[in-house]
Amino acid sequence: MRVIIHKKNLEITPALQDFIDIKLIRPVEKVLKNISDRELPLLEIEIGRNTNHHRKGKVYHAEANLSLGGIFLRAEADEDDVRKACDLLKDELLGEIVKYKS
Repeated sequence: MRVIIHKKNLEITPALQDFIDIKLIRPVEKVLKNISDRELPLLEIEIGRNTNHHRKGKVYHAEANLSLGGIFLRAEADEDDVRKACDLLKDELLGEIVKYKS
């Protein structure tokens, strides 16, 4: 699987990169292992802050776009912590993959 990570108004630290790899990318790879396509799946992840000046509320945004051949799956999450946003994004994306498989 090919993975592209975009950032917006946010610095991705090595700790955050490891969190994204372990909590988001690996579960998606595990679920997609059984799907055989001619092309490699492409997972594009965008993580960032909605604004620079807000301090409270759901200021972190995470979205994922997954291309499986001709199929396009999308998931989004907004939360007050970047790690919570990644967890919600993973849950929503896995739900979309399960819908696609059935």
